[in-house]
Amino acid sequence: MMALRRWGSLVIKVERRFRQDDALLMAAALSYTSLLSLVPLLTIGLAILAAFPAFESIRTQMQGSLVQTLAPEVGNQVRQAIAGFIGNAGNLTAIGIVGLVVTAVLLLTAIEDSLNRIFRVTKARSPMSRLMVYWTVVTLGPLLLGASLSITDWLFSGAEANEVPILSGAISVASGVFRFAMLVLLFGLLYGAVPHRRVSPRDALTGAFVAAVAVAALRYGFHLYVADVRTYQSVYGALAAVPILLFWMYLVWAVTLAGAELTAALMEEGEEVNLK
Repeated sequence: MMALRRWGSLVIKVERRFRQDDALLMAAALSYTSLLSLVPLLTIGLAILAAFPAFESIRTQMQGSLVQTLAPEVGNQVRQAIAGFIGNAGNLTAIGIVGLVVTAVLLLTAIEDSLNRIFRVTKARSPMSRLMVYWTVVTLGPLLLGASLSITDWLFSGAEANEVPILSGAISVASGVFRFAMLVLLFGLLYGAVPHRRVSPRDALTGAFVAAVAVAALRYGFHLYVADVRTYQSVYGALAAVPILLFWMYLVWAVTLAGAELTAALMEEGEEVNLK
């Protein structure tokens, strides 16, 4: 009973913080910035993976997985467009490459500023510290993602070709659990490492778990909502993927910021207990 009362009051606190921080406006801003920065970030990430021959077979899979996550209903259209953009990026001049990096940094800066606001950070990182954090995210992020996809292929590639239904189904479930765990880890790193303050790993993982569950539920609901893409194509024509992608990214960022609010609320609750 006490646990239910605690979580009930926590939900109310998170909802109040969510409104006070104008999290929906932040989600809208991040969605727009993400739409501009998606191609630059993917280009940089895939270029880094290209330097490692072991990840050569993973590059296409990573691009497909990311795009399918970002736009579950129009993934094929978006993936083809992004592949064309990335191919054209190879013809950029030095000034164009600098512009590409700046556009990618804009997204990282917007994410950090939003999380700092949620976690009540009063003093932002120095420019050099920001540069180090962004460089770490841009370089290590693709490598960790590529490694995780390689491990997934190595562990579960035989399941799809297995003719035993029970064994194949069990390994398929295990593959889904592994991908969910990676999503939780991604959210945990986002909540724990990006804000310029110390965040308890337990609180970060709690918020990350709730956010990952919400994203999974969101994917199912979004599939029902956008069950027939042809309806949007009849209105928007060839540009139907753009509003669907933007709407999905808005929902994902709203859920991500809600998970951050939960993490921050848990930290405040822990600090109040320690003061007593």
